[in-house]
Amino acid sequence: MRRALIAIVLLTAACGDDSAVGPFDKLPLDGDFILPEAGLTRPVHVARDQYGVAHINAETIADAAFVQGYVMAHDRLPQMDILRRFGAGTLAELFGTLDPDVIDTDLEMRVHRMKPLAQESWAALQASADPTDQQIVVLLQRFSDGVNAYAQAIRTDDNPTGMWKLHDDILTSFDPTRFAAWSPVDSLVLGRFQAFALSWTAPFEIELTELYQKLRQRFDQSVATDPSAVFARKGITRDFLRIAPVGKVPTIDGFPNVGADSGSRSDGGARAARSVPASAAPEVALPAVPLELFAQARTFFQRGLRTGPNGSFGPHAFMHPFAGSNNWAVGPSRTGQDSALLASDQHLQLPNPSIFYPTHLSIAETGTDVLGVTFPGIPGVILGTNGALAWSATVSEHDVNDVYLEQLAPCGQGTCVTFNGSQVPIQTFTETINIGTLGTISDTRTATYEVVPHHGPIVPVIDKVTHKIVPRTSATAMSIKYTGYKPSFEIRALWNLGRATSVEEGFRALADFSYGSQNWTMIDSATNIGWTTQSTVPVRAPAAYTWNIDTNPNGLAPFFVLPGDGTAEWQGELSSRYIPHVLNPQPPRDYIATANADPVGATFDGDPLNQPMVDGRPLYVGVTYAAGVRQERISQLIEQRGVGITIDDMARIQHDTTSNVGAKLTPAILNALARLDSTTGAPADVIAYLGALSGTDRQRLTTARALLESWSFATSTAGRTGSAATSIFNAWMHFFMSSALADELTAVGLELFDLQDNFTLRIVHALLTDPDSFVQSTQSDQPIVCDDMANAGTDDSCTKVILKSLVAAMTHLETVFPGVPAARWDWGQLHRLKIEPLFPNTALSLPAGNEPGFPKSGDMFAVNRSDTSWSGLDFSQSADGPAQRFLAIAEKDPFGNTQPIRVKWALPGGVIFDPSSRHYRDLLDDYYLKERHFDAPFSVNQINAAGESRWVFRTR
Repeated sequence: MRRALIAIVLLTAACGDDSAVGPFDKLPLDGDFILPEAGLTRPVHVARDQYGVAHINAETIADAAFVQGYVMAHDRLPQMDILRRFGAGTLAELFGTLDPDVIDTDLEMRVHRMKPLAQESWAALQASADPTDQQIVVLLQRFSDGVNAYAQAIRTDDNPTGMWKLHDDILTSFDPTRFAAWSPVDSLVLGRFQAFALSWTAPFEIELTELYQKLRQRFDQSVATDPSAVFARKGITRDFLRIAPVGKVPTIDGFPNVGADSGSRSDGGARAARSVPASAAPEVALPAVPLELFAQARTFFQRGLRTGPNGSFGPHAFMHPFAGSNNWAVGPSRTGQDSALLASDQHLQLPNPSIFYPTHLSIAETGTDVLGVTFPGIPGVILGTNGALAWSATVSEHDVNDVYLEQLAPCGQGTCVTFNGSQVPIQTFTETINIGTLGTISDTRTATYEVVPHHGPIVPVIDKVTHKIVPRTSATAMSIKYTGYKPSFEIRALWNLGRATSVEEGFRALADFSYGSQNWTMIDSATNIGWTTQSTVPVRAPAAYTWNIDTNPNGLAPFFVLPGDGTAEWQGELSSRYIPHVLNPQPPRDYIATANADPVGATFDGDPLNQPMVDGRPLYVGVTYAAGVRQERISQLIEQRGVGITIDDMARIQHDTTSNVGAKLTPAILNALARLDSTTGAPADVIAYLGALSGTDRQRLTTARALLESWSFATSTAGRTGSAATSIFNAWMHFFMSSALADELTAVGLELFDLQDNFTLRIVHALLTDPDSFVQSTQSDQPIVCDDMANAGTDDSCTKVILKSLVAAMTHLETVFPGVPAARWDWGQLHRLKIEPLFPNTALSLPAGNEPGFPKSGDMFAVNRSDTSWSGLDFSQSADGPAQRFLAIAEKDPFGNTQPIRVKWALPGGVIFDPSSRHYRDLLDDYYLKERHFDAPFSVNQINAAGESRWVFRTR
């Protein structure tokens, strides 16, 4: 969006106003905006620093919000428009004619009713007499006014000689004349979508139920008269249902305040009486879900990154399991100084422009001075610092979804579900999908959704050919209950967080953060550190916690589909006493680390339901955690450093690309390769395999062995032995997983690589490091899952499969690197990052057009997240990674006085979405790819020192 064309942007202050009298007067005046209709009470001063960040200085909330909306729209309006449509389900208005599959995406998102719920929240805020709520109303409305003022200025139909002109590459995918006016509800929808994306796990619970049910029916319940390959696998459900993580380092050891009550609370509140009555757990069996319901759910709930128009990113790219993050804080006993440090990097998709927008608001009226990032379209700051407090967040993975199997029957003029012995009529709501091209509507489609009043929406049946919701005909259905299906006020929590001055006040601010739970990690200028996962966590009826894979495999669990008859209902909320949190962990620990892993170790033994009992129920908050290896590695690096940790150490941890999975699994590969030296004691199939091995294949194994033996688990892009070993290991993972695990899943109608990577890694890790815990083959004395069910004869041993997979990996890589010695099979040639826009336009990719992506170190589950996929042999980075790298330093002066918290930053792109701007990709090139941070200006003096130019906004 380049500077403009007419003289309404004055380059002097000759109007006799005080527009030049402001905090940034030392900077060159680049724009004096006279906006008579803006309603500004005083001039607003904006400094653009050398990194592209706009620092906004205003007298009132209303003035600051208007200018933030205007400046953000100038920098990111096309992105804002796409993001609000993800949650609202209106992508088809822009792209439905070009790509009808986008209609399916909208139909899916409409079931969550984000816009109606946002409208309810907005109405409640407007009706509230609370002074904070009234400030938020002003913030949202005036932000919208600012967005619309800029949007009006770029409408070439109304302003053919308007003050702004969009770049031609952007205009191919964004029509400013069709931009629908921004409203406060749009910002709230966008906030709801982000919270939803970080907490919606119902599809995983359905998939886990399908896996469990089908494996049990096919294998565990088999009898001797079944095919021998099936009966030999009796009991393998336990082998595939691996809940225990790979890395086992919790944030804290167990749930807080069990037994003795320290008085701490996740919301910073006072002690309160328990609100959930105790009751006994009746015997209730896990319901059998009809198979067609699994198929319908799999069709309706899309998966994968590219559910947007023509294969671009869609809303699913920002959902579980793609969203993740790291953050950690260290206290004074770790730094060895009177200081505390915070590091954070949110793992989200890396589109162009970057998903976070850096911003700085200084508001005299409220004393607000907050620097950080927000999602484009949400006013204020979501993550950042106000000088007294710095805060960051990672997804906590609390289980706030339950799926119910409903029994349906005709009643009256409609349909009822059976609930607590009664018949309850289901309700419906209707949505209209507008279909068009860049906002020009050419068609509409109406969809009717069913809702179980006491649970939530029924999973619809969708026809992918006609792109319509079709009437349900079955006598059963699945419904979903979710804490996100009611109005909420996360924006109140964020507004209060920006004004909190201590960790304790930060906890209290988050009392209003009800869903989209995060690992909020904080430091304050007094060098306190703290962490809370505050949110609404449902407490279920005791019957919902009775499952145990060994002693009660037919029992209920919140992560399986539950009976909808009233026996497994929500009965309140988990007390903030027990929601995981900690304030100032005592030395010698004195640090907090989170990375989407199990925060308390409840799943470490594979049974998440055997925790301490409170009110007749085990404490339970979730199971959909990451594999734990990032959190384990971060903790190891902190522990190894001991005392004297510096901000440079924190940065090195952020940039760590050690292959955590390679370090855990390579010993098993090398053990198998040792059979090249001696086959004594080896399974018979290994002896036969190696005896018939060709000289070429033997040399392949020998070469691989040499490279893997010397691997330090560094994952450099080129030039070092570790680079080739990284290529070999990741190719081997694909072939090994396919050979060892796919056939059993295929036998029950499932696909291995449809399972989440966090889940499949647990299986592979256990298979190679704890093989005795698996059902064993009577022939190989190794896990039967390694055997190929389709091959008659001697069972395949895991050792043989490891070796065959390595030969396959080496053979494949020879075709990728023809004529190149194995030691030069550079990982950076395979593992590249391409940053793409949220709408189809290769001219806006980074690098642009057909240029190859940026070579990247790191592999699956590295701390410096750079995930690829083992589902195929294209090891390009999956376009997710650190969406920002944030470092904060709280330290006192030599006299013990607190100082404003300092921030160091890196972002994967530029601030301004305009290819002609110097801030289009400067932060990507100068800092992010080079793994450097810049010092973020915060004080007026720092802003002036790092400043590039200034704008002034006024009404006359």
